[in-house]
Amino acid sequence: MRKKILIIIIALITFNAGAQKKEKFKFIKNLFKYSTIYSSYSESSPLFQNETYFVTQGGDLINTSPETQNDFSLNFGIRKIARMDYENKAQKYYDGSEQNYSLSSNIGSINGLEYLAQFTKGKQQGREFQSQRYFMRYMANYWMGKVEYQQNGLINLDYKSADIRIRLPIGKSKNLSFSIGSVVRSHKPFGYLPIDDYLETSPWWDLAYDRGFVDHYYGIDYDNDGSLDDADWWWSNPAGDRIADTDQDFRSNHYWRIVNSYNREELNKIGTLATLSGVFGVDYYIYRDNRFWLHSWGSIYPIHKHIYGNEDFSYELHVGSDKWIDYNYGIIMGWYLSKSFGVFTEFEKTQFWDKELSFMKMGINLTL
Repeated sequence: MRKKILIIIIALITFNAGAQKKEKFKFIKNLFKYSTIYSSYSESSPLFQNETYFVTQGGDLINTSPETQNDFSLNFGIRKIARMDYENKAQKYYDGSEQNYSLSSNIGSINGLEYLAQFTKGKQQGREFQSQRYFMRYMANYWMGKVEYQQNGLINLDYKSADIRIRLPIGKSKNLSFSIGSVVRSHKPFGYLPIDDYLETSPWWDLAYDRGFVDHYYGIDYDNDGSLDDADWWWSNPAGDRIADTDQDFRSNHYWRIVNSYNREELNKIGTLATLSGVFGVDYYIYRDNRFWLHSWGSIYPIHKHIYGNEDFSYELHVGSDKWIDYNYGIIMGWYLSKSFGVFTEFEKTQFWDKELSFMKMGINLTL
């Protein structure tokens, strides 16, 4: 009898472990179902730039045109984002340049879990950049939750957010939807420039000295009469190379790098801040058999509260109020007025802190 009981217990444990393993495998399978892992590399010639020249005090002509190198972009990512009805897959593969408007709107094409993780490194118009975006959203009938991290190296936008909202679909077709909730966003000390404080108490050249740059005095005799009419300074870098013939040359062509480096270091010392904001959203979506579609959305963040980090560097302190308004809105519209003639427009704008992003496209299609 004991043996039978022991056998039954072992069988139950084995069955339960197998069932748990099966459920775990099923969960993982469903998690990655319809997702795509991708990587890509692209390279192109840079935009044309006019040649620039500098004339020294001695009358020598120096070509100061920057050396041009090809622009490039390297992307890695994984995505599971359902396309809206009006969004066609432009090609049979993903390369990281795709723009899905459902990532910006407050609704998705389906209920359930969607996600995107992408890393980009490249160079554009001679400027190297690195960008990352991690996005996860769960959409239900009457609520939604979203977490996101975005680092846009081209416009210096860097923030993390967690968004939870109640949703209220309107009407039988539920084309119109309202949402209200709150969002926590961690971010850098936007609105504050450390160099402003530095220049209030110190001359600009002290910052250059601190970085190893050296100025060298020389006199100027314009009329060659043996007496000096003016004076200036030529500059050398920390390696001792001559890089500028005058103060103005140094400030115009080199000092901005020192300022950017100083600002970056001082902002990193301040660390991360976080803001709690109230958010209200509205979405309207209609699609009619590939002949007409309209997708419009908007989110407004009218109230804010500093909740983490050094409050002396909070954004509301530097804009003079905690009543600034962040927002995101957009519209996608396409209309085939006949079988051969159609018009379309796409527009999106985002204002977060002192960072602004906008995109617009419009046109017509005529099929002959």
